[in-house]
Amino acid sequence: MNILVLIALVITVWIGWRLCSNRHNLPCPAWLSWMVELDNPFAKAHKANEIIQMLPLQNGIRILDIGCGPGRVLLPLAKNIQDKGGHVTGLDIQADMIEKTKFKANGLGITNVEFINSSIDEAKIDEPYDIILIICVLGEIPKNDRKSVIQKIARYLQPDGIISITETIFDPHFQSRKYVSSIMNEIGFAEDKFIGNKLAYTSHFKKQENKE
Repeated sequence: MNILVLIALVITVWIGWRLCSNRHNLPCPAWLSWMVELDNPFAKAHKANEIIQMLPLQNGIRILDIGCGPGRVLLPLAKNIQDKGGHVTGLDIQADMIEKTKFKANGLGITNVEFINSSIDEAKIDEPYDIILIICVLGEIPKNDRKSVIQKIARYLQPDGIISITETIFDPHFQSRKYVSSIMNEIGFAEDKFIGNKLAYTSHFKKQENKE
């Protein structure tokens, strides 16, 4: 196949997927898990190690990874905090993704993880988390539902906790820093920390005082 034709095909798929995700919930299918497992060398702030190093990982920390997929960040994160008594919960709507990640966790001897196979709307979560990760997931949610979904996610957070959002332009669901910050501000969160640039970044948000 001619390289220009291939590039055109990739761009067409990227645009089509992006447009469809504005109206429909379109998570990355499990058979493409090999793609989302890779650290993009052109997007430093998207790399698992960069995301993990940015987090305040105190002893006994509880973390929720929403849309954990095949565990690109979840598994090294869980391994990092295992000796600190930390715990990570991976939530994903796709059972196949969870099974892949469970299998890898067992092979790595990682025991401080659990999984919830559910959408955000139907998730059964009883205890709040110190950190909630949303890594290249926000754009998979229909545009009209994003604010309400983030509000639900915020209910699972400790009062002084962090919502960490990662985006990269290489993902067809990419959401700009300006757009993400506007949604978070509307529900009473302010950006507390940032790494990256306009095309690939991780932002931490904390609840603002005197906001509901």
